[in-house]
Amino acid sequence: MSRGLAESGKVIRGAARGLPTAVVAAALVVGCAGTDDAALSETLTARTVAGDFNSIAVTDIRCNTSSEACAKSHAVKGDACLKLAIQQPQSASTQDSRMRELLDCAETGYRKALQLQPDRNAPSRSSYHGGLLLSLSERRNRLDEAREQKLDRENEKLLMAAQDARREVPGSALGFLYGASAHVYRATLKPPGRSRCNDLRQAESLLRRSPPPPRELADEQRRIQSLVQQQLRGNACPRIRRI
Repeated sequence: MSRGLAESGKVIRGAARGLPTAVVAAALVVGCAGTDDAALSETLTARTVAGDFNSIAVTDIRCNTSSEACAKSHAVKGDACLKLAIQQPQSASTQDSRMRELLDCAETGYRKALQLQPDRNAPSRSSYHGGLLLSLSERRNRLDEAREQKLDRENEKLLMAAQDARREVPGSALGFLYGASAHVYRATLKPPGRSRCNDLRQAESLLRRSPPPPRELADEQRRIQSLVQQQLRGNACPRIRRI
């Protein structure tokens, strides 16, 4: 369960395969001074097409205007950092400075994109929320599992981000699936038995209310549904009587 939905980011993972892992030594500075938002966005998009994710990850984006193009620039950097983070070896944890920097970069990029996106109904907001959810899930799953207090804190961040996603883009399944995953995860941090039931029931409710997931997450949805039912039975959770 610990890898959860982070292992289902097939589109992001697929794009990350085969990328160079060397860190670019000189940080590139791309700002809005003398360059408009659209030009900045086009520059980063061109680097994305070229697969130059390392240079994007070390780009200092100083654009802070409330515009679609500026928001996209921060999201493109978040995408690059997340791709590189997911590419790191399975053994790499957040105690590794490279992994920690990449996940910090990804989270910051998506949060800035959501903050600067002026249109609350823009289709891009769904992808920005999805990137943030995957970044937070990846960070939680890369933690040393012996550090339970930090696990709980990072999982709570994922729960809150999933709640925000459900509120802003209710037509997307991502906020429901990541929310359900986080509730099951929180349940497993508690002693076995009925103390786990409330979170398991909340996960069950989110899965029931979720819109249809994207095709690449359909199997993950079924896996979580099966796990929730197993956990409900295994922890002797009382059945809910519906009137």
